[in-house]
Amino acid sequence: MIPFAKPIIGQEEIEAVKRVLESGMLAEGNVSRELEKQYAKYTGTKFATVTTNGTTALSTALEAMDIQPGDEVITSPFTFIASANTIAMIGAVPIFVDVKPDSYNIDPDLIEDAITDKTRAIMPVHIFGMPAEMKHIMEIADSHDLQVIEDACQAHGAEVEGKKVGSIGHVAAFSFYATKNMMTGEGGMITTDNEDLYDEILMVKNHGRGKQGGYSHYRIGYNNRMLDIVSALGIEQLKRLPESVKQRRQNAQEFNDFLSEFDVIRPQVEDKGLKSSYHLYAPRIFSDKMNRDELVTSLRNEGVGSRAVYALPCHKQDTYLNIHQWRWAKFVNYPNYSKLSLPVSEEIGQKHFDIPIHPSLSTEDKEQIENAFCKILG
Repeated sequence: MIPFAKPIIGQEEIEAVKRVLESGMLAEGNVSRELEKQYAKYTGTKFATVTTNGTTALSTALEAMDIQPGDEVITSPFTFIASANTIAMIGAVPIFVDVKPDSYNIDPDLIEDAITDKTRAIMPVHIFGMPAEMKHIMEIADSHDLQVIEDACQAHGAEVEGKKVGSIGHVAAFSFYATKNMMTGEGGMITTDNEDLYDEILMVKNHGRGKQGGYSHYRIGYNNRMLDIVSALGIEQLKRLPESVKQRRQNAQEFNDFLSEFDVIRPQVEDKGLKSSYHLYAPRIFSDKMNRDELVTSLRNEGVGSRAVYALPCHKQDTYLNIHQWRWAKFVNYPNYSKLSLPVSEEIGQKHFDIPIHPSLSTEDKEQIENAFCKILG
């Protein structure tokens, strides 16, 4: 079976972790500071700080932005549920706006209609590594005095008109989960150019402590710090990231060219000026003879790792169909998500699937994948 993800761990990562272990300094410290410095340089931002994972990167940023219970945050329904959950966790209201059929990203033309006097922020998700239309989104945000948090958890190395994602919104969150383009097993990063926001982020992630450290606390905070052991992995992984993204893009282009021969398969589309980092390669199937689940099963039977990661968009998950159970439900007026119809997200959920795109794919692997499609689809 060709795995859909395959982390690259070399001797460099092993030696980096070993050095931290031998130093005896395991908690967040100098190694984490070095990773932050390098990651800020890579994304082109002034500030970066590590967190325990991508979810806490999002939640930490939202709290630092002073999003309050009852505030509305516009986001995509077609994403991993952590995007919406981090909004709901702090008592804010996720407002789902449908996505575009080709890019799978939030449709900027629909955002304007979703803005109310309670809207405080927009959280676009760069799904599968494909950047959202940030120029349009930032124009909308500026005209309504809204904050923008980029959910870049899947998009390390993606670009919008030459700028790295994570450097365009007011703040951004990344995940270093084990399957990501850059991974540390678990881990996350927040990037921003706003020094005041950065200071708040540092306090939220570390028990409300100020930059001077010590045991003086200035607000409610959490323990969202990262271990230096994990950051050591991150430094080595960051060195691999440019080549990894290059190889992913090359693999994606090969698959795009090959799958163009099949009328029933349509890939995710990279719009002009956008450069996907292809965390996942997720086309859709449009066939009267075979549905998505049957195709996934057939691919697996041919030794090709395949799955449908977000078959149910967020608004169709039980989490959002049972909002009466939420701890904030007594105080916040949530929409009735069960009556929400977002047809594009729902269709993509039913038709998309992913196949391996990682940089470890060999020529033989890609031939096996292509041969599987020929056998299955004819």
